[in-house]
Parts: sequence; structure tokens; C-alpha cells
Amino acid sequence: MTYFLKSGNSFRVSSKEAMDLHEQLPPGNYVIKMDMFENLYLESIDAFPEPSKIYGDTIKNAERILNTFQCRPNTTGVMLNGEKGSGKTLLAKMLALKGAELGIPTIVINSPWAGDKFASFMQSIDQPCIVLFDEFEKVYDSQHQEAILTLLDGVFPSKKLFVLTCNDKYRIDSHMRNRPGRIYYMIDFTGLAIDFIIEYCNDQLKNKEHIDKICKMSSLFSQFNFDMLKALVEEMNRYDEPPQEAIKMLNAKPEFERGSSYDVTLELSNTKIKSSDTTWSGNPLQSAISIEYIPKLDTLEDDDEDCDEWLDADFVQTDLQEINPHKNTFVFVNSKGERLTLVKRIEKTFNYYDAF
Repeated sequence: MTYFLKSGNSFRVSSKEAMDLHEQLPPGNYVIKMDMFENLYLESIDAFPEPSKIYGDTIKNAERILNTFQCRPNTTGVMLNGEKGSGKTLLAKMLALKGAELGIPTIVINSPWAGDKFASFMQSIDQPCIVLFDEFEKVYDSQHQEAILTLLDGVFPSKKLFVLTCNDKYRIDSHMRNRPGRIYYMIDFTGLAIDFIIEYCNDQLKNKEHIDKICKMSSLFSQFNFDMLKALVEEMNRYDEPPQEAIKMLNAKPEFERGSSYDVTLELSNTKIKSSDTTWSGNPLQSAISIEYIPKLDTLEDDDEDCDEWLDADFVQTDLQEINPHKNTFVFVNSKGERLTLVKRIEKTFNYYDAF
């Protein structure tokens, strides 16, 4: 049987399959395309694969975000910030998977779409949907970021969950920061917590005796991410090696780290020594460490700062005696018996309870 597809005053011969009409966009993943006439349309892409097990707070966070989106009347924005492999993309994919279970489709934005045509096209999709901007600050430069602020404002009646992943939140337009009307949630992904590492290793690592060594190794990185952990465990399982051997050939090197900041404690004969610097910055495994101190055991007076009695306590990698990943400490003891303790400074989230 012949079918005729009408468009305006025109009729085109068409198959029945080509006239497969849907009142709603089916759950699934889509990208935006443009035809030769510069009309925008959606193209279906493969669904994200669901991991066999999810670690950490990924599922809890996904369920909370989707619940908030369903409770709010219009647009909700979410910013997921962190380095590659930190877990932000996993949460974005979990939102798409959980959204599909609720009948919500996901539109993946992988080109810097902006302007009236894009806004009108998004408005024409009048059902709730997730709009995923992956690596937002790389796809959208500062000019294009500003161009989609109106879209994020939720001035259009359609209900959208805008999910933006980024590697550096400070490269995001300042008009998106501290603006819950545009970006309702801002979630930072840093290095993996020790509890996360232990849980994963208990599930995936064959030789459980190496778990503590992996935890210590994670302390060598300012942000030990999931990609590193997964590759390290995979390599250890394949070759039955300890982590210090398995990591030698992996693309996960402490020397690539820019270093962190540490609080300094210097001791001699179990007595604290007054040092010139209370903090040190660098990579404890890659840098020789020199700490100035004065051989007085009492506290320096203000006019002692210019004294000429300052000495140097020097430490090298072979002086490293202990790494404690739970306390984020490195302990060095040099040939003179001088003991240096470095405590990694962790960027802490503001404790709102302390303010009231």
C-alpha cells in the first residue's frame, strides 16, 4: 500500500514505518543534529551501559536530584565538578539511566548549540527531559556560555533537568555561580575517600593483603580518582603484583602531581623545634625537603626573626618512614635524627552548623 506524507501543501510518498508518530519522546538517549535546511532534529544514540555495582553516594545523589526535579515546577540545573575519572560522569550517566526508568529521555549536548533556534527547539520538546552538557566549559566558550543563560533561567514553560559536567567550576560563567535559580545543585568531586577504596578493593581485589598498601599509595596523589583505582586493581589481579610494582607501567604517576600543601611539624629528640615555615607545598615523593629552624626550644620573640642562628633540616625520599592515609600524614626521619611530619591540608567544606 502506498502512503503519502503531507508537509504544508506538499505530499511525499512514504512508507508506513516513516510515519511512526509518537505523542511523547520515548525514554532513551538522543543528540541534536541539523539537516541541510538548518532544521534541528533529534537522533537516537545507544543507552549508557549500567555498571554491575555502584560505589559511594552515586545512586543516592541521582535519586535525590531526580526527586528534586520532579518536585519543582520548572527547570532545575545541576553542576557536577571534578577532574576526569572523579565520578561526575558516572553520576550523570546514572541520572540518565534512572530517568529512563521514570520515562524521562536524555538529550546529550556535544556541540555548542545556542541562540533563538536552539532555544525554540528545546522549548518545542514540551515533556520533562534531562539535558546533559558533558564537559560544559570545553564545549562552550565564555561567549556561548552567556548565550544560554536564558535557557537555564527556566523562562520557558517546558520542564528540563539541565546537567552540566565540568573539570573546573571557575571556568564557568560567573552568572551561573551562586545562582540556584539557574544551577540549583553544585556537587564537587575530589579524590576518592579511603572508605570508598577499601569497599571497592574488598569487592574487586583478589589479594586482600594489599588493600592497606593501595590506601597508602592513594595518599601520594592529591586526587586519587576512580580511573586510577580501577586500573591499578585490574593490573594487580592480572599479574598478582603488589601496587608499587603494578603502578610502574600504568599512566598514573605521582610525579605528574603538582603537589599539595602540608602543615609542618619538626622534632628533635621528641621535642618540637621552631621552624621558619609552618606549611610546605610540593610532592613529598619527588622533592627534596628543606625546613629552616632555630636550635632554641623556646618560642621566638618578634625581634628574633632576623637572627642568624637558623639551620636547615634536610630530608630526601629515602628518609620517608611512614605514610598514614587515614590521617593524610608523611613522616620523615633523616640521618641526624630530625623528624618531619607533613599533614596534608584538605580543602574542607564549610561547616554550616558552626555558624549558628
